[in-house]
Amino acid sequence: MTERENINSAIGSWSGFIYQGLCGLLVALRMIRDEPDRYKGYSLQLDGFEDFSIFDENGKIFSLHQCKCVKGKTNYDDEFDKISEKIETNKDMLQDQDHPQYYFHCSCSVVIDSKYAITAYPFETDKYFCEPGDIQRLLSQEIQALKTGDSNTEAVRAALEAIVNTEVLNTQQKYFDARPSERLWKISRKQNIPFSDLKIILASFLPCYAPGDFLLQMKTAYILQMDERAEEEGDADNRKRIDVFINQLNCLNQDEMRKFIQRINPKERIIDTHDCWRVIASKERINYLYNLITEFPLNYESLNWKTSNSTQTPSTLGNDESTTRICKQIYGNQANLDLPWLYDWIVGHVDEHVEDIEKAAHVITNTQETGTYDNSIFHTKKVGILTKNEKLDGKFD
Repeated sequence: MTERENINSAIGSWSGFIYQGLCGLLVALRMIRDEPDRYKGYSLQLDGFEDFSIFDENGKIFSLHQCKCVKGKTNYDDEFDKISEKIETNKDMLQDQDHPQYYFHCSCSVVIDSKYAITAYPFETDKYFCEPGDIQRLLSQEIQALKTGDSNTEAVRAALEAIVNTEVLNTQQKYFDARPSERLWKISRKQNIPFSDLKIILASFLPCYAPGDFLLQMKTAYILQMDERAEEEGDADNRKRIDVFINQLNCLNQDEMRKFIQRINPKERIIDTHDCWRVIASKERINYLYNLITEFPLNYESLNWKTSNSTQTPSTLGNDESTTRICKQIYGNQANLDLPWLYDWIVGHVDEHVEDIEKAAHVITNTQETGTYDNSIFHTKKVGILTKNEKLDGKFD
């Protein structure tokens, strides 16, 4: 490593952001465990008024938290002086103005002078610091006490951490998109993670992903979530359709299962990783598929629809992204797809009709090399995307 790389490495700031996010998650989980009814409407805010803050159901600050994950530094009096000013500045926002709750989270032991209205956070009994490598152990302990059913603790923790990471990225994206430019802290103050979102994950069934069991666990996740929703709805027709679908899914061998999962998730490359598993087995994705196969009964032998004029496949595509972006992702994933030879239409919960994925993904110009266009597997046969409403009216059958 050069001296410049050593000095300017992003690892320090990056790990600091991770640390404060995990500290915020730990505090929220402990509050949920200690008094779930009291903190029912509470939420976690990252990098707004402090490194993280806890808000009550009325939008008041219940507690403020500052985090430091720095090697070797044990004196933070300069920070504590600033904190005293922050308490006064944000007094109107505090739930308890006379006894503000201000906590300091640190990766090493720090002595805080009694003149400061700030408390070292108790990570464990008589331990007021937590090294970065130990915070996930504490999170797992809380999750073990809070989760319901047979969910895997590490899988739940990964899902909870993903909520925090997504919040950070979404806030940063809003900062990039702000016109005219808006201060990042102002945007952060408009963002909150409700405790209720964390409770949903704690109450969900999340099996553990382990290398080698990818397809089996994928099949299990789809079957369990489909079955659970069918039970919740209590619709006899939907129950029958889901039962037939589950039975057929159970009959798929590994190769058939991988092809099916790839087909209904055409944007992603299906690889045996936890991140891939988490994305394509998300509750939202499986709900999209559930809606399609209960509303439009499948040809269960091939888990698709064969109409008089076309062959159509259900998908987990949703309207969370623009149709153009979806087409670009599908086109970019073409090396892993056999769609052009087998299907004419992908049916999804998208907002717009796509006549031809390849054309929607590209702007063809006179200067573009024709070889790139001709070599596309989508050039073999047109494949389009149908909205759910278009599938319903039947004009593309």
